Amino acid sequence: MNAPVKSTQYTDSDLTVYDVIDADADMAEEILAGADHARAVAEKCEAMSERLEVLYAKILDLKVPGVLAGMVVRLMDKAETVKNRALAVAATLPRASEAIAAAGHKAAAEDKHVADAVKDAGHVAPAEREYHEE
Repeated sequence: MNAPVKSTQYTDSDLTVYDVIDADADMAEEILAGADHARAVAEKCEAMSERLEVLYAKILDLKVPGVLAGMVVRLMDKAETVKNRALAVAATLPRASEAIAAAGHKAAAEDKHVADAVKDAGHVAPAEREYHEE
């Protein structure tokens, strides 16, 4: 159900603007998927709370002695807390996705033409400093 999380750290020293643009697009999609997952978590918490309420009512009907009723109430409170936090995350992640996508579009608009010129000249990346000293 959960997609593996990709590392955002690049170990390749030849990182190009194309890599940044592609990574931004991929990350924007992954962030939106995270928002969907957070909403699913909230739904599961709601379902669990409903089941716990039924269990709590049954505990009270059966007059079960001890701390079980209190433990169920604490579980319901925790499920509500998790649900609320998941909904808050789901509400804020789309803005993060938009920001990442906007950064990718900005990189494409401002830097891609230079990268295209470098690529057209037969290079993968702009020349290193030693190239200019020769």
